[in-house]
Amino acid sequence: MTILYLYIVLFTIYYIILAIASLKQSKKVRDKYTSKDSNICVVVYATGETRTLENLIKQLKNQAYPKQRYTIYTILDKCENPPQILLETDLDVNVINVNNMEPIGKSQAYSILAEKLSEVEGLDAYVFLDSNNYVDSDFLENVNFYLTKHDVFIPNINYIGEYSELKFWDCVKITYYRYVSKFIYATRTKLNLSNLINTDAFVIKKNVLNQIGSFDFKDKVAETNYTLKLAKEGILNAYVDDLKVYKDIKNYDRRTASLSKRFEIFKNNFSKCNTFMSFEYNCSLMQPNWLVCLLIYSCLLSHSYHFPFIVSYSSILILFITLILAFCVSLFNANIYAKEYLYLFSYPVYSVAHIIKNFPPIRFIVNFISGKNKKHNIEKMVTNIIVTDGKNDYNCKMELISDDGLARVRFINKNKTYTTKNNHLRMVDAIKELTQKLEDYGLSLKICNECKYFQSLIDGSTNMVKGVCNCQFEGRVAGDIIPTLIWNTCPKFEKQNIVNLF
Repeated sequence: MTILYLYIVLFTIYYIILAIASLKQSKKVRDKYTSKDSNICVVVYATGETRTLENLIKQLKNQAYPKQRYTIYTILDKCENPPQILLETDLDVNVINVNNMEPIGKSQAYSILAEKLSEVEGLDAYVFLDSNNYVDSDFLENVNFYLTKHDVFIPNINYIGEYSELKFWDCVKITYYRYVSKFIYATRTKLNLSNLINTDAFVIKKNVLNQIGSFDFKDKVAETNYTLKLAKEGILNAYVDDLKVYKDIKNYDRRTASLSKRFEIFKNNFSKCNTFMSFEYNCSLMQPNWLVCLLIYSCLLSHSYHFPFIVSYSSILILFITLILAFCVSLFNANIYAKEYLYLFSYPVYSVAHIIKNFPPIRFIVNFISGKNKKHNIEKMVTNIIVTDGKNDYNCKMELISDDGLARVRFINKNKTYTTKNNHLRMVDAIKELTQKLEDYGLSLKICNECKYFQSLIDGSTNMVKGVCNCQFEGRVAGDIIPTLIWNTCPKFEKQNIVNLF
């Protein structure tokens, strides 16, 4: 009970400090004039459907910011029907068209581009945007102004649309996001405390990115880890309420990692935080929601009323009332609309229901009823392969896995293994995912699937693992067909260049 008391006291003090700090309203800057127009690189990432891409590009091209001080790069990562004007005639936009079997992902796309531009002289900052965003004509002017104040910052993402278009619990999540952004993120920035980075839209100075290194945004947990990585370097990720980005309300995506994942991050980094900013952000991952707060205070009030405790019943009651007052202050400063109070007060219920739903026994029962726990028909085969770093070759193994007809690949090197994260219809696509992962570490697979002499054999099978070798080695009989499989290799291997991003 004492541990619960200390935990809730620390949270209450933290929340009271936020409420007091939020009372001081930020001054609106009318004149955003700066003595320097930064050289900005705007990077737009698009994958899948691209209905809003063309509109965003038009908005970026018509910015009230000197044309010679910003460039636009558009990364088309396995897009469906991208606007032809971007691919053919638009000289104001630098287009990178990625046509891999599978999308390479936002993290790798950003990292590749940043590495290519790292040696460009005069470049000051990057602005990263998802293609489903919208911006005002003064967006880059505002970015330029806030670059004088922050090294890394995220804009205020406004979700446009009617709540009637969404389900009740989606309305709850969006309202809670508005509350967190307007009150918690904005106030934490005032106190020079870091906020969770949002990879849908963020700005980072070039010198900071060169210092931190490549991105890793494969999931929500990775975003939390990247924010913590910035904090360990003493770099604040600020929230700028006055810098607005717009998005359709139907595209809302909850950014917070699950409680179990946040606890794991907290535990793994508790002794590794070397700055106050990183220590505070790591501790903030464990803040409770309001339903948990009510439960803890109920337990403490009941216990202190009936049994002797380290503090009196009245002290706990006063602390609880103070927390309620701080919450009322936060509602006032978050500018929550009257119709949104029901959604906001429902969030703790949603949060607890989400935890219960993912509790292992409950999840097992739900999966059993839905048939997700049914026995899988799994087939495996292990083959020897060669991996090279360009100088040396290494003998490794590759396990080909067919799970109910879906393909995965496991790479085995001595005692280390890596299994592809996605299930693919074709084994060739699973191998392609493994190839891309190894290339991140400067390694290449020396197998037929990656050889320039290999020609896939379309035989009607799902996996398409068969092919022929077209290498004209010495002594080969003209017209002779040499069958092979995608995982085979030979001394005549020469790597093919499937995708040239630039």
